[in-house]
Amino acid sequence: MLDTKAIKDLLAAQLAANDSYQLSENDHLEFLSELETIGRLLTAVKTDANTQADERVLHSTYRCKDLSMLLCNKLKIHPGEAKRRTRLVRELPGLPHTREAMYAGEISGEHALVISDAIKRLPAEHVEGAERVLADVAPTLDPEFLKRAGKYVRTVVDPDGVYRDEREAVERRAARMSRGKDGSVRLSATMGPLEGEKVSTFLLGMAKPRSVDGEKDPRTFEQRLADAFIEAMTIAMAHHDIPGLPRSLLVMTMNADNLKDKTGCARTDTGQPVSPDLAQHVACDADIAEVVLGEKGEPLAYGRGRRLASLAQRRALAVRDKGCAFPGCDRPPSWTEAHHVVHWIDGGPTDLDNLVLLCVYHHHVIHAQEWVIIFEHGIPAFIPPKWIDPDQVPLRNIRVDCPLVL
Repeated sequence: MLDTKAIKDLLAAQLAANDSYQLSENDHLEFLSELETIGRLLTAVKTDANTQADERVLHSTYRCKDLSMLLCNKLKIHPGEAKRRTRLVRELPGLPHTREAMYAGEISGEHALVISDAIKRLPAEHVEGAERVLADVAPTLDPEFLKRAGKYVRTVVDPDGVYRDEREAVERRAARMSRGKDGSVRLSATMGPLEGEKVSTFLLGMAKPRSVDGEKDPRTFEQRLADAFIEAMTIAMAHHDIPGLPRSLLVMTMNADNLKDKTGCARTDTGQPVSPDLAQHVACDADIAEVVLGEKGEPLAYGRGRRLASLAQRRALAVRDKGCAFPGCDRPPSWTEAHHVVHWIDGGPTDLDNLVLLCVYHHHVIHAQEWVIIFEHGIPAFIPPKWIDPDQVPLRNIRVDCPLVL
């Protein structure tokens, strides 16, 4: 039996010592990683205990309707959390690879539920393979990117089903406005997948933090987004044609043969998977540009004829990097700058194999620290300084290197 008292005493002693600041930066990160693994293993132990409580109908003994209510009432946790824990009890037995990864401390309970949701609507003959693939890739992804991987898998094996869901999402579009007592207006909206991507890309671009006289933008993200919406509406009301903005506010990439045959999976410039049917539908009213790619899918280049990346190059970089390319960063393309790996002043060309998208923060990191950027098959990889990783293993942003093999 697990000695819970010993574990509590050990954790209490760590809290009393409060000495993690004494660790080196590498050891501190390793400490955080180990704590996360322990937390995931604890979730697995709780799932086992909850399963056994459910099997012995413990909720009935304490006059609760079900296991979820027992956990909520007796453990004083949020009803939503109680339902999530109950879902793990019910759904993990049907997810053998996911359960194995979770019980090894490799993934969280949230990862497991994302996988469960991803395979629920798959055709029966693809469930086992998809569950294995997603469980294999889950330790390398956060839950949000795992959702994208799940949609990618379903798009490949069940494009008609995904397209049906996308059409249903369009049918659910709605906008609501209400006015507060102080005269403020509250707006909420639900849009279809691609319409939402268009609006999201546009507003995120306009909501980029701005510095004034070198001072950090004092606005919260929500305030910047609200200001961006107001600014966009103000421009739209003043101009029939918005100057300086390209007509295409959404970039979507797909192999031309796949688009023609309605097979495979399209992607927006932020990496969101899109069914081939919806991609073909959108292509009816869109500019289609041919981009020549290399063997590994890398787009090609420009030279030293100009210092700044052209609009076409920026679009190609957005297709390749899908936002800030620095490992672990999730900033979208509209928040990034085109960085010359070999600086222009040092003779570096304005070619795609010398350009990489970086957000403002990571642009400063690259210039201030000893990170080295290399290109592997046309894709940027980042070699950390030795004080971060003595082995200096090249790292990629998982958005451009998701190892899905169906």
